[in-house]
Amino acid sequence: MLLISADPFIAYDVKDQGKKRWTSAAELPVGAPLLLAAGKLFMVSTEGDGALIGLNARTGREAWRSRLGKKLQVENMIAVDEKNVYVTVTDFGESRSATDFRTAVAAINHSTGRQTWLRRRDWGTDDYDVDGTVVGKRLIYTDSKMNITVRDTGTGEQLWSNKIGDDWQWTPAAADGLIFLPGENLTGVDMDSGDVRWTLPPNGRRGFDSPTYIGGVLYVRDHDGGVWAVNAKSGRKIWLCEDPGARQAPTEFVRVGPTLYGASAMDEGGIVALKAKNGEPRWNYNDNKTPGAPWHLAASGNRLLATHGSEIYALPAV
Repeated sequence: MLLISADPFIAYDVKDQGKKRWTSAAELPVGAPLLLAAGKLFMVSTEGDGALIGLNARTGREAWRSRLGKKLQVENMIAVDEKNVYVTVTDFGESRSATDFRTAVAAINHSTGRQTWLRRRDWGTDDYDVDGTVVGKRLIYTDSKMNITVRDTGTGEQLWSNKIGDDWQWTPAAADGLIFLPGENLTGVDMDSGDVRWTLPPNGRRGFDSPTYIGGVLYVRDHDGGVWAVNAKSGRKIWLCEDPGARQAPTEFVRVGPTLYGASAMDEGGIVALKAKNGEPRWNYNDNKTPGAPWHLAASGNRLLATHGSEIYALPAV
């Protein structure tokens, strides 16, 4: 199925020419975050009740609605693993002024909708624009105070937190005991300690965007429009495609067989296909519609699923 957050919230059948499978009563703004695990879809309620909602992914029906407390409001989802959905929370029961409230991070069991743990964050830590991922027993997230934080998924205990520079607008990528940080250099840091393990400079080009980890390789755009493949363990460059054949280089990547596909955050770029072994451009697709709208991309079997503005496309993964 292809799931796109909008009002109405509709599930489309990928194998049956994009026919509607179900329509949910849940009200979602266009582009609202969705997480999927264990046959359930998760979203933050837009009804003002401060809840996290779990839907049955097959039917679109509500399975549970989790409210953590009368004065606790779920703000954003961070990530999901095989047991829990991890969220940020505002605690309206603790305040230092009429607008300064304590924030927290919580884990909610996605089988039952019940709270697993809740940990208060330091005063002054904003709850907006938190992006994260889960790898093994580590919850990793960045926030708008330009921090990267790592917590134990079982207890919520904070293991470490460091500043990440002057740009927080990226989603952390992590695998094999490392977290990969973009910026002027591409950097791999130890997941448990925060110590730097390797650094890759851009060799005269401008810095790196957020990387995507696929099968031991990092794929990442630089700010001069090139696409890099980097060995995630060592930080060594595998290849650099200086011109991927689009007016805007891709920022999202998926790999199907021998081909790497990328979607541009700008409408001028569209979808590009590169040979995964050497970065050689294969083709570029663009509908030349919806100026200013980003492209998004996912893979399902031998199909690529792409969105651009209000348009949805199924493309062959060839």
